[in-house]
Amino acid sequence: MAQTFSKCWLLVSFVVNQRTIAATLCENRNKPQSSCHGKCYLRKQMAAQDRQESTPLNGGKEKFEVLLFNEVANTVNIEPFTVSATPFPSHTASILLQETAAIFHPPRA
Repeated sequence: MAQTFSKCWLLVSFVVNQRTIAATLCENRNKPQSSCHGKCYLRKQMAAQDRQESTPLNGGKEKFEVLLFNEVANTVNIEPFTVSATPFPSHTASILLQETAAIFHPPRA
């Protein structure tokens, strides 16, 4: 979050302290005809902030290894598929229909 608002913080702190910056930190403070008023200092601070944001945090030394393929064993176990049919008793179907009819009541016209 600090990185998001860092430029805003620089601008706010510059505006608040502009007189002090112009009097002490400005490169053109000895030239009264200059209209810099500390903007050179702000420009340097913004450039330093951009450089800091563009460099990676770990110096670019971290590497990521991506596994694209995974070796799979060549043997495949194939087991026979057997179907065991269990008959559906007819009396349970009528019980299910009765229970469903007890729950669902459509509007009567």
